[in-house]
Amino acid sequence: MDRKEDRRIRKTKKALREGLAELLMEKNIQNITVRELTDKADVHRSTFYANFKDIYDLYKQVEDVVIQEVSDILFAEYNFDTKAFFGVLFRYIADNKSVCRLVFGGSASSAFFNRISNLIQKSCVDCWRGEYNLTAATEAIEPYARFFISGSLGVIGEWATSDFERPAEGLMVMLADIEDSFRQFVRRKFA
Repeated sequence: MDRKEDRRIRKTKKALREGLAELLMEKNIQNITVRELTDKADVHRSTFYANFKDIYDLYKQVEDVVIQEVSDILFAEYNFDTKAFFGVLFRYIADNKSVCRLVFGGSASSAFFNRISNLIQKSCVDCWRGEYNLTAATEAIEPYARFFISGSLGVIGEWATSDFERPAEGLMVMLADIEDSFRQFVRRKFA
């Protein structure tokens, strides 16, 4: 019984997240009512309030879920192979388009951008430090990692905002090539 209930709750929350993402394509968050969201998601209002305080609480939880899932990707899949990492990340985004369009695209909050940047930056710095044995240079390479990550997230944000028009494979290769150039620079400058 608990498994069915858990699955039902997950399905309901997913419908609400996707409904919010669709509504945010049409209007600002402050103009979205719980009634129109629950109508769009085909969920009863009491069910919404059983899970969320308000629309902003739902949005925050959407961001939290994406941060956790990207964190899981980083720590489970990232093996210093940038192409593999971007491949897994782009597959995740493609599998969760409506929510990722919301958090990576034009509606992204600066708090989300900072959280995701910090998460990926830490992984990137750890990778470069480990690969080139740069234990003393962590602070020095952080701005380079920040620059690379901000640019990468900008590309992903543009891809999401354009409704994923460009082929993901080309973007993955481009980002991996840029990261490879950064690795070479980091190795020359700090190793």
